[in-house]
Amino acid sequence: MVVKEIMSRKIITLSLGDTLQHAVEKMSESGFDSLPVINHNAQLVGLFTKLDLYEAVKEGRPSSMLIDNLVNREIHGILEEEQGSIIFDMPTEKFPVVDRQNRLVGIITKTDMLKAYYGKLQYTMNSLNGVLESTNNGIIAINKDRRITVFNKAAGKILGVDASKALEQEIASVMPESGLTHVLENGKSEIGSTLNIKGKTLISNRTPIFQGDKVVGAVAVFQDITDYKNAMHELDVERNATFILNMILETIYDGVVLVDKDGYITMLSKAYAEFLGVKREEVIGKHVTEVIENTRMHIVAQTGVPEIAGVQKIRGSQMIATRIPMIKDGKVIGAVGKVLYRNLDELNDLYKRISKMEKELEHYKGEFKRVNKAKYNFEHIKGESKQMQELIAFSLKAAASDSNVLLLGESGTGKELFAHAIHNASKRAFAPFIKVNCAAIPHELLESELFGYESGAFTGAKKEGKIGKFEAANGGTMFLDEIGDMSLQMQAKLLRVLQEKEVERLGANSSEKVDVRIIAATNKDLEGLVAEGKYRLDLFYRLNVLTVSIPALRERKEDIPAIVNSLVDKISSNMEKYIEKVSEKAMEYLKNYEWPGNVRELENVLERAISIIEKDNVIRPEYLPSGITGVHIPKNIGSLEEILMSTERQAILDALMIEKGNKSKAAKLLNVSRTSLYEKMTKHGIQDHF
Repeated sequence: MVVKEIMSRKIITLSLGDTLQHAVEKMSESGFDSLPVINHNAQLVGLFTKLDLYEAVKEGRPSSMLIDNLVNREIHGILEEEQGSIIFDMPTEKFPVVDRQNRLVGIITKTDMLKAYYGKLQYTMNSLNGVLESTNNGIIAINKDRRITVFNKAAGKILGVDASKALEQEIASVMPESGLTHVLENGKSEIGSTLNIKGKTLISNRTPIFQGDKVVGAVAVFQDITDYKNAMHELDVERNATFILNMILETIYDGVVLVDKDGYITMLSKAYAEFLGVKREEVIGKHVTEVIENTRMHIVAQTGVPEIAGVQKIRGSQMIATRIPMIKDGKVIGAVGKVLYRNLDELNDLYKRISKMEKELEHYKGEFKRVNKAKYNFEHIKGESKQMQELIAFSLKAAASDSNVLLLGESGTGKELFAHAIHNASKRAFAPFIKVNCAAIPHELLESELFGYESGAFTGAKKEGKIGKFEAANGGTMFLDEIGDMSLQMQAKLLRVLQEKEVERLGANSSEKVDVRIIAATNKDLEGLVAEGKYRLDLFYRLNVLTVSIPALRERKEDIPAIVNSLVDKISSNMEKYIEKVSEKAMEYLKNYEWPGNVRELENVLERAISIIEKDNVIRPEYLPSGITGVHIPKNIGSLEEILMSTERQAILDALMIEKGNKSKAAKLLNVSRTSLYEKMTKHGIQDHF
């Protein structure tokens, strides 16, 4: 048995960048005396043991010290393709397993190996006993002392003897006519001997059992000849039925196929073979999926559920196929299928249904592309400062490559805007652009959102399963916002996707290849989180290939006029109001403010100003918040309902600005649930880009 068939794939590892404190916690949680150490490419570089830990403590090393210099690097892994038996010649108990690129893929112990061998032995013994007890042939074996060691149920039935009482008896007292004593003495086989016992005629084969060059026993296999004749008669009947059925399949002009319960073709009509362009004698015995495209015959043979008039595409044409399970004695033994591949008038209604479904499918595809499409280009990014021009130029170069991009910046600086623009400027522009906010989705649901799930994967799962965001983004771009809020468990799963370029749905037994470019964004210090052990170093390296650091608005105030004018045009157009300009005095206030909420806060302030303007078409200082101008302007008193609505809307906007767009924290600040916050944002028309 090769190592990869036995090894455990549940691996607890350390990285060279881990601290002694982290190593102690990992060892304590796992209960292991040693843990393998990997580099950022998941390659095995050594082993960190409790002995190494004791030496570090003995030498007074600080808990914050990296384990890099303490790792035993003379440890080498066992290749996953090697035979597992090699570990018995080695002195240690546990061994890391690597692939040919020295990447750690599992752990194997001598105990694992012994269990595997024991299981194989048990399987062999059970299989042997199963064969002995399931055959219709009588089987008797004796040892060198002429005592019975094997006596199966078929032998007891043929001889009229209790099989359990025959064991350990001398053969002469149970079946003196067996001839086994003679075989035991001369050591020669006797084939095809005929015996007459209790009115029955038996055919018997007797063979000596050797251990080395010594005869240590003998075995006899015999059968009642009456059963044999009956079997021959049944075979003749079956051959006649098969001959008749083959004659029918030769003459009919219908597409007919028969499969067994495992989906292998047993019969195929001549007309169907000609239509498929195959030779019947070459495809009989092949699995139906190898011969007929888009077939479901094997599924019907497994489930026993008939499928009537289903649509099937064969050789570029839409066909109507009927599949019926074959049931014998209450068990499904196969399935028969019939395909109508001619343009029959009675199929016209079905053709219309197919056309309608195809149109609906195209509609849904178009809707999917519309929803999952990047909205912004680099033209939407306003900034005349040197640093913004350089940043846009670098981002255009990043868009031309296919490497992962990491967007860094405070909340509200426009990270999502850059993500849209980079996608639209890339070669993936016409492919899906899928957005995922890692902070907005609960950790326990994020895995199913990203990777999808199969039917029945967990309680509450949809019956038909669900495709994950990665599969939906195949060929395109995945924008992972708030990547710094992802849990360590999800970080490990994301790293596997980035390394292997494949995803596995929850509850699935296989993986699917995906081609997805990652654009990640965060307002957090990832390097600081790595140092604190809250973020994986290897994932950080994978994401931090091309880094775009977007400056805060207060660091590029010369861009404010251009941004203000662009936002005013957009907001006034959405509100269907005519705003001519922003006054010079109001613009000065806007330029002098520090903007802790950056462009998002600026947009909110302008939206508020345009909302309260009634007869004016210029944004003046009195329309700006007092926090910006330092001046408190009396407001016109409206109805109580209007005042309450306006106050509630402003409170939500202020909370979102204070918490830099984090809706969970804003809801907590307002003492409402996150669901209530979303409902109120919708009611007041507050955009979801916070």
